[in-house]
Amino acid sequence: MKKYEFYEEEFLSALGGALEINSTNGDCGPVSEKAPLGEGVYNALEYARALGEKMGFKTKMLDGKAVWIEAGEGERLVGVLAHMDTVPVNAADWASPPHALTLKDGYIYGRGAADNKGPAILSLFALHAIVEAGDLSGKRLRIILGGDEELPSWRCMARYKETEEIPSLSFSPDGRYPVTYAEKGILQLALTAKNAGAGLEMQGGAAWNVVPHHAEAAFGGKKYTADGKAAHAAAPHMGDNALTKLAEKLREAGCGHPLARLLGIADLDGFDIRLEDAESGALTINPAIVRCGADLAELCCDIRIPVTFTAEEVVARIAARVAPLGFEIEERYYSPPLYVPRDSELVVKLQSVYREMTGRDDEAVASGGSTYAKAFPNAVAFGAGFGGESSNIHDANERWSLESARLNFQIIANAMAQL
Repeated sequence: MKKYEFYEEEFLSALGGALEINSTNGDCGPVSEKAPLGEGVYNALEYARALGEKMGFKTKMLDGKAVWIEAGEGERLVGVLAHMDTVPVNAADWASPPHALTLKDGYIYGRGAADNKGPAILSLFALHAIVEAGDLSGKRLRIILGGDEELPSWRCMARYKETEEIPSLSFSPDGRYPVTYAEKGILQLALTAKNAGAGLEMQGGAAWNVVPHHAEAAFGGKKYTADGKAAHAAAPHMGDNALTKLAEKLREAGCGHPLARLLGIADLDGFDIRLEDAESGALTINPAIVRCGADLAELCCDIRIPVTFTAEEVVARIAARVAPLGFEIEERYYSPPLYVPRDSELVVKLQSVYREMTGRDDEAVASGGSTYAKAFPNAVAFGAGFGGESSNIHDANERWSLESARLNFQIIANAMAQL
C-alpha cells in the first residue's frame, strides 16, 4: 500500500467551512424549488460541489438533493457514498458551538464531524491525492453526496438513480471498520391507540434513529420528567432511553394508561422479537418517539432486523402483543437488508486495504446501521469509525479524532486506488 500526502491544514479548513453550515435534516431553513431539502442542505451540498470543482474535478448538482464529484476517464466507475445532512442538536448540551469546528485535545468537535461531513470532505482530499499521484489511470471514481440520509426517505439517492450512472461497485465511509458486508433491515412502526383514555399527557423523542434523551409527562395533576442518553438506534444499548424510564416512573405513581403499560413491554421479550442469526446478529429495538394526549396515544419504534428474518414476521409478533392494550400497527418505513458475500471482489479488496493499513486481522462484520450502500448494487460500508472509538455520533459533543482522520485518509485513498 502507498502513503499519500495529506494536506491536513487545508482539510481542516475545508471541513470547518462545511461544519459551519447548519444542514440539520428537516430543520435547516426555507424549502424551495432550488432547495427542496432545506436551504442548509442545499448550501452544504453546493459547498462540497464547489470544493470539488476547485480541485479540478467534474461536478453535478442534482436538483438540490445530491451532488456528484468525479475524476478520471474510462468505462469502469467506482463510487464513494457519503452524506452532508445531519441530525438535530440541542446547543445547551454542547461544550462548544455545534455548528463550528473546534479543535481540542486531538479531537475535531462539531455536528457532522464524524457523521458524515468529516469522512465526506476527507474523501475529496483522498481523491485529489490519488489523482495527484497518478494512481487513477484508465478508471473513474465518483464521490456521491446526498442530503437526505438521516431520514428514511433517501430522496437524494432516489433522485440520483433517476438519471445518473450506477457505479460498478461502491463503498460508504459512514459506518465502522472493517468492511460491513451485511446491514440489517430497518423497520419503523407507529403503534397507535385512538381515544385511549384521558389522564395522561406525554411527549419525548426527536427522531426515529436516535435513542431519546428526554421525556416529559403530566399525570394526576403532577409533572414528571426523565433524562437519559442519546445514541444511534443501530446500537440502542449505547444509550439510556428516557421514554421507558419515564413510563416506569408513571407506573410506580399508579398510572395505568395503555401507553405507560405499552412502554413497559416495548422490548425484545415483551414484543416477542428476541431474534438472531449467524449472518448479522441480534434484532434491536429503539422506542423512539411518544405523543400522547386526550385523542391519541402513539409510540414510534425503530427496529433493526437480522438479514434472514422478514418484516412480516416481526410485525405479526408485535401485533399479537400490543392488540390486548388497544394498539394498532402502522408500518411507516421499511428498508430491506443488505448482504454482499464475504468472498466478493469488493469485500476482499477492502479487507486487504484495512489489514495492510492497520496491521489488524479483523473479519468483515454485520451491522444494525443503514448506509447508502443499501441504495446501490455491489456496495458496502467501509469506515470511518474504528472499534473502541467514541465519536458521540447523534449525541451532544460529536467528535472525530485527528489520529482517526489521518489514518482514514490513507485507508480511503488506498481503497480508491485498489478498486
